[in-house]
Amino acid sequence: MPDTMPDTMNERPSSTGLEGENAALPQRVAEQEDARAKLEALCSVIPMFVAFIDRDGILQEALPTLIITAEMARRGRDTRMGAVVREDYLERCIAVVRESLANRTILRVEYPIAVGEREVWCEATCKPFTNDTVLWVAHDITAQRQLAHTQEELRDSQEQVIRAQQAALRELSTPLVPLAEGVVAMPLIGTLDSARAQQAMEKLLDGIVQHQFHTAIVDVTGVRNVDAESADALLRIARAARLLGAQLMLTGINPDTAQTLVELGVDLAGITTRSTLQSGIAHALARAGTRPATPAAPTSAARARRAPQGS
Repeated sequence: MPDTMPDTMNERPSSTGLEGENAALPQRVAEQEDARAKLEALCSVIPMFVAFIDRDGILQEALPTLIITAEMARRGRDTRMGAVVREDYLERCIAVVRESLANRTILRVEYPIAVGEREVWCEATCKPFTNDTVLWVAHDITAQRQLAHTQEELRDSQEQVIRAQQAALRELSTPLVPLAEGVVAMPLIGTLDSARAQQAMEKLLDGIVQHQFHTAIVDVTGVRNVDAESADALLRIARAARLLGAQLMLTGINPDTAQTLVELGVDLAGITTRSTLQSGIAHALARAGTRPATPAAPTSAARARRAPQGS
């Protein structure tokens, strides 16, 4: 009797526990079914693609959503991502899946898919679910990409317009004005920094070579704040002009500019200076023995008015 009593007592708790688990099983199944029903109901109203994918890119299960019907989800099971993902993006998506599983991290990736004859761009969030599968949630970002592309095109167009305007302003700010054969004037306006001086030098030297100017008048009446940098720029322009056989004349030297040049110790040897552009032009034309272009010949009516009476 004592030998059989312990066995009987040990069997009773085991049977009781099993019976309790069996009794609770329907409730657990009902809870899981309820949770799945809620998940499916939630997925059915979101415009996303929700699926579980293994490390080889095989679709284990897809949940019906606004964009994936139950039939599509069923037919897609056990298919590879390459069935919809564009081929050149397939390996990239699979690499994201494997990296997410290896590092247990949430990753994102953009990729295109074919929807009929239309290409749709998706952004997917990849989250580890089990040791070998990830939860893949993707949504359509085609409109956002198109808007970004349109904005980029607009920005590029605006930048092109700005560059064209800047080029036009630079052209207007450093004009070459032919005064007579071999004589040209370049009025400078604004700030003469290193970039502006380089542009002015290039334009003047190109004009000297192209039109064979022997005298170049650089007028600084409109230059603000002549300082060491602008003075050095003027000297470099003068030296470059002399190397091409042209004589540089500097005009528009007012008292403040003259005092600044003296205080800076600027050596203007070899550069003719005049206080005004008009006096510089007169000097250049007289020295060259040239005159500005003569006015057009008078018309016959004008000649008739000047003819002596009775002729």
